[in-house]
Amino acid sequence: MTSTRILARRRMGAGVAPHTANPRQRRRRTHGFALTARFGMASSAAAERLHVSTFGRAYVFMGIVVIAVLFYLAVAAQITQSSYDIARLQDQQRQLIAEQDALRYQEVTMHAPAQVQQQATQSGLARVAPSTYVAGVEVAIDLTSPIGASPIDQTPLWLRAVAAVVNTVGGPRDVMAQTKK
Repeated sequence: MTSTRILARRRMGAGVAPHTANPRQRRRRTHGFALTARFGMASSAAAERLHVSTFGRAYVFMGIVVIAVLFYLAVAAQITQSSYDIARLQDQQRQLIAEQDALRYQEVTMHAPAQVQQQATQSGLARVAPSTYVAGVEVAIDLTSPIGASPIDQTPLWLRAVAAVVNTVGGPRDVMAQTKK
């Protein structure tokens, strides 16, 4: 009995390492694309070890593509849902602002003079004619002076004596002040 591993070794060359079998071919294959060639060799070796065929690789690639598409669709759906939520919240904000404006208008109209007058007449209140005030006459009383006995004269005695002499000669000072006014 021959296994698939034995058949693969026979195809690759009896006992010769695959990378040294044909150096010219190796150079040509890796010239400028060293990483691609190494990746190709590694993937073919891994495919042989894992027994993954070309269709298997295609299925894995398609699975990765499907997962990427599903991830993209999930993100797109989330973005769309967020935009709907934003639009709904903006509409709600506009409604609240309109309601607030209506309440402000209602408050202003409730405190308007015409509205106050109408509510007063509905309550049975009547407007009274404005009162007039009588014109007053100036009073010569000092309201800031203390209440009680008249204050004691604090002027020095010699100044009172000079004032008495001047008053007798020139007339009383208070009377002259009254007449000059």
